[in-house]
Amino acid sequence: MTGSSVPRRYRLWRDGRLALELVNEPGILVSTSAPPPIPGRGPVTHPFATATAHVAEWEGQLGTLLREAADLDEFLTEVAVLGYTVEEVESA
Repeated sequence: MTGSSVPRRYRLWRDGRLALELVNEPGILVSTSAPPPIPGRGPVTHPFATATAHVAEWEGQLGTLLREAADLDEFLTEVAVLGYTVEEVESA
């Protein structure tokens, strides 16, 4: 995370469709294709991202890249190379 106390927010687009919304802070990963967590088990978490997938067909690829990335900047670089458009969203 940058020196700022406000987390960075992004939207990833592909083929004119919103693929993923992401905040640069530890949190949960919300799936569009997987069922909710089994009662008594927690949701899937990530050390530097809170994210919501919006397109099931790209969710697996994005999830893999997110898990393999050392940090947010590496993840954003990788998705841009694959053709996703990265939009930084102004924080309120």
